[in-house]
Amino acid sequence: MIQHISAWTRLLIAASLSAFMLTVAGCGGDGGSTVTAPSGLTYPSPQTLPMGVRITTLTPQVSGSVTRYSVSPALPAGLVLDSASGEISGTPSGPSAAAGYTVTAQNAGGSTAFVLSLTVVTVAATPAAVARIVAAGTPVQVAVLAAPVNFAFSGTTFARASDGTGVFTSAVSVVPTNHDLALTLTVSRSLAPGHYAGNVTVSLCSDAGCAHPEAVPSVSIPFDVEALSSNSVWLGDHPTALTAWSGVPDWTMFQGNAAHTGYVPVDLDPNRFSTRWQAPAFPAADSSYIHMPATANGEVFVAGGNVLYARQESDGSLLWQHDFSDLAFPSVNPPAVANGIVYVAAGQQTSTYLFAFKAADGTLVFQAPMSSQWEHYLAPTIGAAGIYTDAGEYGGLYAFTASGQQLFFASMGQTSEWTPAADADHIYAYTNGAPGTGGAGGGLSVLDPASGSVQAFIEDPTFVNYAYAIEGAPVLGAPGSVIVANYANSSGNVLLDFDLALNSISWKIAGAYPSTPAYHAQVIYAANNNPLRLEARAEADGGLLWSWTPSAGDTRFVSEVLLTHNLLFVSTDVAVYGIDTGSHAEVWSYPLSGRLSLSQNGVLYIEGAGPLTAINVK
Repeated sequence: MIQHISAWTRLLIAASLSAFMLTVAGCGGDGGSTVTAPSGLTYPSPQTLPMGVRITTLTPQVSGSVTRYSVSPALPAGLVLDSASGEISGTPSGPSAAAGYTVTAQNAGGSTAFVLSLTVVTVAATPAAVARIVAAGTPVQVAVLAAPVNFAFSGTTFARASDGTGVFTSAVSVVPTNHDLALTLTVSRSLAPGHYAGNVTVSLCSDAGCAHPEAVPSVSIPFDVEALSSNSVWLGDHPTALTAWSGVPDWTMFQGNAAHTGYVPVDLDPNRFSTRWQAPAFPAADSSYIHMPATANGEVFVAGGNVLYARQESDGSLLWQHDFSDLAFPSVNPPAVANGIVYVAAGQQTSTYLFAFKAADGTLVFQAPMSSQWEHYLAPTIGAAGIYTDAGEYGGLYAFTASGQQLFFASMGQTSEWTPAADADHIYAYTNGAPGTGGAGGGLSVLDPASGSVQAFIEDPTFVNYAYAIEGAPVLGAPGSVIVANYANSSGNVLLDFDLALNSISWKIAGAYPSTPAYHAQVIYAANNNPLRLEARAEADGGLLWSWTPSAGDTRFVSEVLLTHNLLFVSTDVAVYGIDTGSHAEVWSYPLSGRLSLSQNGVLYIEGAGPLTAINVK
């Protein structure tokens, strides 16, 4: 039963409820005071964080209670903010320049903020990955440029390498270059033949003992290394699409051109080298022959075993061949090629000829008779006025037009295995004896390219007619300079420079030079067997600029020097080496020995007693 409530009672109840509601509205966690906003938010700042390294958690300091943390702009990739605790953690996954990140802590009473300075630093490695072919036992060096991102190296930086498999030695050379570091890693000489792939970690430190890491403690570089021995299985064919270098000539004759400089104006990256194909070896009985490939228009020409072969550069397939075994005294010498015609001197005694074949299909163009004894020759030299080759029963120089008509024969002292050099105005022959002397003395003959008339003869008083052979050719340097040696005397001879303006020898260097050097920009690059080293010498005075010595048990050089903008190639009895002209270190090696050529399509050829081997270098 509901009792009647008086008006006075109702007023008392209303007043009590109103007071209660006011109390509740002002009540907080402090037992009745108003909510206080957080204050004094801080983080350890500034922070420099290495990319790829998990950070030490950043914990906030703040006064008061916080119900939520937030940040603006978004933290660098890989970092996260815990909205409840305010802790920042994670692993930075990308570089980030120094920037401010506003972290806000808030509750019902308000908020406080702190600008946290973060920088994510790293080291960018160039190349990003290393790929290399090496002959096992050769200390091939790998150059890596380490560029700091969002920081700068300070003081002296030291480095160590580790890959877990012993591919690289721990020692790393460090050379500052502007703001970067030039790092040099070395493939271990004790690396067994095999395929190795993984990551090499290069630790970066401010002390030699590597107890104090740099801001970025290390950089990791993927690698793929093929260590080969002479018995290793072929790495497989890699017939990439052939593209010619713009403005780069083909390797058309001995040492590439009529000046015999052995120079190809290109830059090469040994990380891109790969095996292309191999063709069958010549017969073992033919091992003493001179195998030097010539290239033109996507074809490679090589002679041996009394046969001239034409192969496709793309895959090594045989286009055509010509067998000289039907000659009364068969033999064949290295070819030269120009304007779609392949020229080769073949035969001996009464069956000696300069042959010309169409490069496309091997059709005989002409067969011009010459005389000789039991001799071999280097590839004919193709000049502006004709084709030139050594021959003659008692030594000399033949010249023919492109159609096979004989221009002249200049009798010289009896020497074989040479070829002249040519420029627009003269032919240069370094032989035993001046033309018409019957072999009295040795020296440089300068002849008219059309008539063969002698323009000059500069005697070489150091000349010794060893085994009636030269085994090389003059190299045309700067105007008026001709570099020569009697390479057949490789146990002890003289490298010298003729001065055509003064008709004299400008300088000479005693050594044991077994092969024709390369030349570019007033520098001569020559192999020397005593002491065993590759030498870079100044054309002006023969002074030694720098040298490189093989260290894998090599005993002698067996090829001419092949030169590009940044690499030298030369073969020893152990391997073919690629040597950096800047660092003077071997950066590539392959376990074959032989003569070398480099085509316009970027194919390096190695031809010796083994198979004709094609290597992609572009």
